Amino acid sequence: MYKDKNEGKEEYIKDIHTYGETKVLVRGFLLLDNNIKKLYDSLKANHKETNIVIVNSNIVFGLEHIFGIIKIINEEMRSKAHREIKNFDVEFLLRICYTNQILSAFKILNDSKNNNFVCILFSKCISNIEHAYIDLKRYGKENNDLLQISQAKKLHIIDLFFKKDLKDMNMTLINDDLKFQKFLIERAAIALK
Repeated sequence: MYKDKNEGKEEYIKDIHTYGETKVLVRGFLLLDNNIKKLYDSLKANHKETNIVIVNSNIVFGLEHIFGIIKIINEEMRSKAHREIKNFDVEFLLRICYTNQILSAFKILNDSKNNNFVCILFSKCISNIEHAYIDLKRYGKENNDLLQISQAKKLHIIDLFFKKDLKDMNMTLINDDLKFQKFLIERAAIALK
């Protein structure tokens, strides 16, 4: 439960999801300023115990895309099979951008023409998420339609990440949204292997 300073009423965040010990809140936002580094730095300075990820909404293919990547990271953290994960936010960015280079991920995310973003807040403590969420709302207008699957997003993702693989892609995979989403999650799983 948190108290919204603008409206003066207490509200409950109903859609905080749990993965292992990690609590997660995902929101779409039309941000007033598309400088996500500045926004990230400002939020992180006030919410050190909260992992914060801000990504271009055009590379998020539905909530299950996000949750699938979170599940992968949690499994790797639990098993510690390959390598130790030190920074949840960076790990998420690398996987959603299908790269093992953080500079490549930042280059992909830096879209100066877009003010539509998906903001993901992670923490072991719900109150940390609630406080970061209140702060985040000061930077833009919430729009959870940005989390939806769309043909335009699919084409953007293919063009951005898989253009050279397009000739080898199964047409069923491209035409079926759920199969495409599953493909994206599987690609995120192997992105850092």
